Amino acid sequence: MEIKMNMNKKGITLIGMPGAGKSTVGKLLAKKIGYDFLDLDILIKEKEGRGHAEIVKEKGDAELMRLEELHTLGLDLNKTVFSPGGSIVYSVAAMEKLRAETKIIYLELPLSEIKRRLGKSANDRGIVGLAEKGLDGLYGERAPLYEKFAHHTINCRQIPSVEVAEKINAFL
Repeated sequence: MEIKMNMNKKGITLIGMPGAGKSTVGKLLAKKIGYDFLDLDILIKEKEGRGHAEIVKEKGDAELMRLEELHTLGLDLNKTVFSPGGSIVYSVAAMEKLRAETKIIYLELPLSEIKRRLGKSANDRGIVGLAEKGLDGLYGERAPLYEKFAHHTINCRQIPSVEVAEKINAFL
């Protein structure tokens, strides 16, 4: 299949709620188009020596958001498929950088599907705002932000990850 990377942006960012498939789709897409794949959750764990859940438990949501922004602003995303945490949309500075340097794709799923995918693991993931707002509140707050910053939106309901990657590649 021909790679259609004829855009001015030099990388791709996948945004969406936790459980939307950013990492899974990102790995598939990166392999398909010959780009590197970078997962911000893994980068933070490597750089900070602890994962999201530990950071939120020890230092709170604000510290995790600070680290997400800090590490995102320092990245070179040339020829990279980037999977940030779902809370990256709270950082205007990070989103402005991502919007300027990458094509942002929102992996949209209905709340019911997010809940099904996360199951009981939601509380173990270090999701910013979950304790105060629950998934319903976060979804209501974040979905408009994902839509605002995205160049493209893909409804991922009942579509295998490999097909989502194909859809993204089709409009690049």
